[in-house]
Amino acid sequence: MMIPMLKLARNSVPLILAAVLLAAACQASLAQGDADLEAPGLESFPAPASNEPTAKLLADNGIWWSLQPLLDDEDAPPLVNPVSQKKALEVFAGTDNAYKLARKYNAKTACGTDILFDARLTTRQGAILAKLVRWYTPAETLKMATADNGELMALSGFINPYPGRLGVVEEGAIADLLLVDGNPVENIDLIADPDNNFLVIMTGGTIYKDTITK
Repeated sequence: MMIPMLKLARNSVPLILAAVLLAAACQASLAQGDADLEAPGLESFPAPASNEPTAKLLADNGIWWSLQPLLDDEDAPPLVNPVSQKKALEVFAGTDNAYKLARKYNAKTACGTDILFDARLTTRQGAILAKLVRWYTPAETLKMATADNGELMALSGFINPYPGRLGVVEEGAIADLLLVDGNPVENIDLIADPDNNFLVIMTGGTIYKDTITK
């Protein structure tokens, strides 16, 4: 059912997002001309999307790869079912492989999450982002979450809900700015504790937190 849906979507929006887990599905989606493939690198299938030939294919064709650091840690979802637990462990192992392949082939990589319906994890977004230093430098991590993600979202064309550019500091851009107490390029863990380390938070030109001028 994936290919007909992609064909239908292509007639109505400029950017196609395909969530694929298998290498064969990833390559089939690419053959249909997708501009972006979201494949979190799950290793719970015989032919995962994060295998080497597919990762190279993504990089060679300039396809965006939306990944997230799914690991066996405090942010892992609680799973009671033994089958789900086993699959989750395979996913966690696949995460490391996916990021290593993305780096090896210099794939266009975006930073994504699956935390929309988890109130606890929404407070952990900074800490989750900081985990990327297992594979990237702090500067590369911050660039991925800001400039790179903004570049990807801009590909959505007329359905883009943002009136200005994202991920850049320039006239006319969306003014989302953070003032951090410290240098996250030197210490990425600062973004894991926004309550204490984010002194000013401005979104869309509106200041929502300001501990400097009080």
